[in-house]
Amino acid sequence: MGFEGFTDGTLRFLGELAEHNDRDWFAANRRRYEADVLDREKAFVTAMGDELAPLSAVSGGPVHAEPRVSGSIFRINRDTRFTRDKSPFKTHADVWFWVGNDRKTAPGYFVRIVARGIWIGGGVHMLTPEQLTRMRQAIAEEPSGGAIQAIVDGLREDGYYVGDEAYKRVPRGFAADHPRGELLRFGSLHAMKQDLPVPPEFYSDAFVGWCASQFSDFAPLVEWLSGVL
Repeated sequence: MGFEGFTDGTLRFLGELAEHNDRDWFAANRRRYEADVLDREKAFVTAMGDELAPLSAVSGGPVHAEPRVSGSIFRINRDTRFTRDKSPFKTHADVWFWVGNDRKTAPGYFVRIVARGIWIGGGVHMLTPEQLTRMRQAIAEEPSGGAIQAIVDGLREDGYYVGDEAYKRVPRGFAADHPRGELLRFGSLHAMKQDLPVPPEFYSDAFVGWCASQFSDFAPLVEWLSGVL
């Protein structure tokens, strides 16, 4: 189907899943998940793919949109092997558009739908050790370091959260008092706004344009990361 927007049913399903996060409930409501969440995610990704050419031109490479689970659509099942929280399902719907070959470690743009609102952002969430080394070197050196500091400062001034600090100390090989010591302690680098009110566009095909407009705020960050990683 073509993308006609998400619905109150999308939000209602995610809210009820948070209350009944067990396999029996999900099995009984799987058709609701497929109709109200998954099928609409697939249509949304397809529609976004048609709108990403301008964004690709300023993101350091083509932005990938793959309308399938484990492509642009994240699995609703949680990986509980390495966490104390054994809840079997995520209570949000994540969509990811990435630049590069490896969707897991590439920079890109994301949308998260939760029962109470929207998260939207851009950047990178997972880095290989080699990528982390390259990012640190680019942060420490000029002119790349000055450029990313200006991008981060601009995003923060516009009200975006920028993270993620993963280390208590500046890593070895860099001065402890480095002027960009905060960024050198990051283990990934992304910006986002959380819990935005659901916009009116959410319920129509206009949500594609709304997201594309939001993504443009993150394009300088994604382009910088694409060049470095």
